[in-house]
Amino acid sequence: MATTRLFTVEDIEQAPPEGQWELIDGELVPVTPSGLESSGLGHRIGWIVGNFVYGQGLGMMTGADGGYVLFPDRDTIRVPDVGFIREERLPPKGERSRFPRLAPDLAIEVLSPSDSTSEVIAKIEMYQEAGIPLIWIVDPEKTTVTVISTGRPTVVLKPGDSLDGGDVLPGFNIPIDEIFV
Repeated sequence: MATTRLFTVEDIEQAPPEGQWELIDGELVPVTPSGLESSGLGHRIGWIVGNFVYGQGLGMMTGADGGYVLFPDRDTIRVPDVGFIREERLPPKGERSRFPRLAPDLAIEVLSPSDSTSEVIAKIEMYQEAGIPLIWIVDPEKTTVTVISTGRPTVVLKPGDSLDGGDVLPGFNIPIDEIFV
């Protein structure tokens, strides 16, 4: 029987493996790159939210290669397509070369044809377990954004609706139509 080598967050920081991956409870899990549509949409929504965040001095954004150590007691690094950390929660400047030891305030996932439903559900459940207060699931095929916000019912927004930042990004508001152009 083959044995799977388990990794720690520190192992990954000291000698990052090649390719795209996430670390889930010590196991290195390959991540399939996104196609043009999903990747472009992730970049677009990151740019839109980033302009708001940086214009207001609200914190820091990460892209599809920005990993987060979601739990202090588990060797788990998850990588949202877009992430946001509020200014007051940012690690000190001297610690920013490492993976942040915290969950983002906003995690955005853009669905891709290579994503399995079970993988997406597992990732969202882990985000919720980690206490991420705002999660957006962007579906380019259906042109919808599913908003999962702590303490509120899940909402599916479609063209004609507006997406707001709730308590995480106060004042942020954009028509869904502007995301899917």
